[in-house]
Amino acid sequence: MNKFIKLLIGSTAVLSISSCGLLGPSYKKPEVTTLDAFRSNTSGIQVESGVNLTDVSWWTKFNDQNLDKLIDLALANNNNIQMAIANIKVAQLQLKQIHFQWIPTLNLGGTAAAGQLFNSNNGIQNPIETQIAPNQPYSNFNFYSAGLIPSYGFNVFSLIKGADLAKANIDVQQDTKDTVRLTVISQVVGSYFTLLALNKQIIQQQKLIDDLTAVVEFAKIEHKHGYAALSDISQYQEQLQQAKIGLPSLTSDKVAAQNALRVMVNKDPGEVVTDIDLDNISTDGIIPSSLPSQVLKNRPDIKQAEAQLRLANANIGVATANFFPTIDITTPLGLYNANFSNLFTPSSDFWSTQITAVMPILNAGLLVLVKQRKAEYYVAYYNYIQTVRNAFANVDNSFANYNGNSETLKYTKQFYAINKIDYDLTTKKFKLGYIAYSDTFTSKLNLDKALIATTQAKLQQLQALVLLYQALAGGYNYNNTNKLPFETKESQS
Repeated sequence: MNKFIKLLIGSTAVLSISSCGLLGPSYKKPEVTTLDAFRSNTSGIQVESGVNLTDVSWWTKFNDQNLDKLIDLALANNNNIQMAIANIKVAQLQLKQIHFQWIPTLNLGGTAAAGQLFNSNNGIQNPIETQIAPNQPYSNFNFYSAGLIPSYGFNVFSLIKGADLAKANIDVQQDTKDTVRLTVISQVVGSYFTLLALNKQIIQQQKLIDDLTAVVEFAKIEHKHGYAALSDISQYQEQLQQAKIGLPSLTSDKVAAQNALRVMVNKDPGEVVTDIDLDNISTDGIIPSSLPSQVLKNRPDIKQAEAQLRLANANIGVATANFFPTIDITTPLGLYNANFSNLFTPSSDFWSTQITAVMPILNAGLLVLVKQRKAEYYVAYYNYIQTVRNAFANVDNSFANYNGNSETLKYTKQFYAINKIDYDLTTKKFKLGYIAYSDTFTSKLNLDKALIATTQAKLQQLQALVLLYQALAGGYNYNNTNKLPFETKESQS
């Protein structure tokens, strides 16, 4: 019997090696044509040779310690990141569970029985009856057995392909976590810039309201003395009301931006410290650039799509493995006693060996399952191709968006400069007595509005820069870890 078991196990192992091709196609990464460069990348600035953009903490180039601190807090405490890390641990334990299936299980068990023998006249000698009541037509009996029950049930092919499936799932969860980290970094930086812009816009909007209020009051005085028409007052009052309408929304947007930042660092709503002025943030020299091949290698969504393709490929093997035999081996051993009265004095020891092998002969459902897994593979295949195409388009669009917003900011600054010159000239003319004070109103209000427009254009340029770094997968490997906060604290204590 032992030789038979060894032969069966050995034959199964050989068959598992020689039949790998039967368990589905071997995985091969799809070949995707890539561009030589992104057509909208006109910055001319290249990432330093040998530098991986995923490792670059690009937000530190803005020289704002408050922003740096927010990023560190978010990466360490953000709940979405922690959930992604927990999913990685779940996937790792699933793989470990598959590995443990190669190890036999060991149980402690026992059997007890009580009954009566009667009408035993069929000519067959019952060993229990002979031992307990050899000469009586009716007799009671009882017995027990107890011992260890090792068992080993396995499908070699299923375990091999199941491990491949679990490994691919770990990669999927890892890439998901990196995608979340990349998103969180972009959201923190983008929300922080929004907060800086809102701080400035609230001041500028209040300045416009104050100037319009002064203009309305002066226009009323001029109207009282017959120097201004009532329509002039109405025009200025209308502009004043529009300016006042815009202020509450700016204030509520500021609260929302602060709360968004607080939530991303896993804190309750509250204030967010900002010391730097939006105008002091420079984008000179920090425009990233990356080749399409680097994007293909770095973007976590592309890596996740490929991991899902490997997972789908392994799923074909797992489905096909159902056609191969499942082997169950058990060898119980222990103590036996034919009478409860001698409970602690077993009458004998025993062991036995049992082996069972089962494999499907006719199961149409399994055939359909294999076809389903193959169809799912092609879904994952074309999803990978589409993800690559979308990623390349996203990067090119992000370059174009940044270039366009940079041009807009340049022209807006020029527009503000023109209005500043006009305001300075009208003010000088007024001081020299060439024009009336009311003639300076239009240039003054235009200057206020041009300043607000400049702040908005500056914010749009910075947001475009954030989206560009996100498209190029910048910075998500900064302080990258798979430890949960409580694990880090335990290691430090």
